[in-house]
Amino acid sequence: MTQYQVMDEENHCIATCQHLQEAMYTAQDFTLWDEEHYYHVEELDIEVV
Repeated sequence: MTQYQVMDEENHCIATCQHLQEAMYTAQDFTLWDEEHYYHVEELDIEVV
């Protein structure tokens, strides 16, 4: 299963999303809301046991 984390420039996780598009919009919204910081998306693969 793949989840997407929205991270700040110091690689702190800000949000976790199930869909890439949702994560990208969230990162964009955070970047526009707080111009002093940069937010990006990291893919996180999780094994379901």
